[in-house]
Amino acid sequence: MKASKDASMRHGLPWFAAAVFVAVLLGTLAFLKPDAAWSAPVLAGAVAGGLVSLLAIGLATLLEGRDTPTDDSTAAILGRIEEHSMLSDQAKRLVYRDRELELLRMLVEQDIASGDFDAALRMVDELGNQFGRREEAETLRTRIDSSRREEVERRIGEGTRHIARLLAAGDWDAAAGVQHRLERLFPDAPSIASLPEQILAARLRHAAEVETRMREAHATGRIDEAMTLLRDLDRHLVGRESTRVLDVAQPIVAAHRERCGVRFRDAINAREWRTAVELGERLVEDYPNTRMAEEATELLAGLRNRAGLTPERP
Repeated sequence: MKASKDASMRHGLPWFAAAVFVAVLLGTLAFLKPDAAWSAPVLAGAVAGGLVSLLAIGLATLLEGRDTPTDDSTAAILGRIEEHSMLSDQAKRLVYRDRELELLRMLVEQDIASGDFDAALRMVDELGNQFGRREEAETLRTRIDSSRREEVERRIGEGTRHIARLLAAGDWDAAAGVQHRLERLFPDAPSIASLPEQILAARLRHAAEVETRMREAHATGRIDEAMTLLRDLDRHLVGRESTRVLDVAQPIVAAHRERCGVRFRDAINAREWRTAVELGERLVEDYPNTRMAEEATELLAGLRNRAGLTPERP
């Protein structure tokens, strides 16, 4: 096969040489007769043909001097290329495995830092099972458990301090809401088991203090103050707890209702119409099912007219 190719190249060289000779001849003629109409195109064609022929001669000479590889040498070369390719793939797998391992460790650290301990444990399981890093995985599990306990204690501490602030402000419902949230988040935490009793105890202590102040105000004739304290106490006593203050609550309510009636009538007698309207409306609102409230309702329309106020629409 090589011999046939070499013979073809040798047979083609004379033709390329003849083409060069013809190109030179035509170019010379065109150069000697520049004024002829055919001179310019012939000269251009001669130059182009000569260049192509020279290029063909050079290429044929170059190829003739090279050794064409046999089929056996080609197979050997392909075999070496395949071998190097396989080695490269193995190296890539090792590199990717190391990178994946580092990425997995980074994700574990991020989950621990963000407090997502369940996600961190899933990553650690993958580290031990897929990568065979069982000792490293066990060390990380211990660290995650410790971080989880610290985070739980921190959040429970924040919650209990929040409850203490709410109890100091007398907001029992909000305190109970925080307690229920902590119970949902950390149902197995022993430190929150006593929160319901603590909230109840704080509420009862506050109620006892208010009751004491209410009884003192009633005993000394400070009816308005006693009524304010009674309304506050009513928010804290539930069910049977409220029955123990009935002995003082009823006299306070009666005295306050009577005092409101006296103030209402005094404002009317003094022709203080706006004040009378305000006292009458408050009387109707506080004691709606009483004879005094009915009387105030009958008078309010005329009082509003006298005070120059727009009557309420039904």
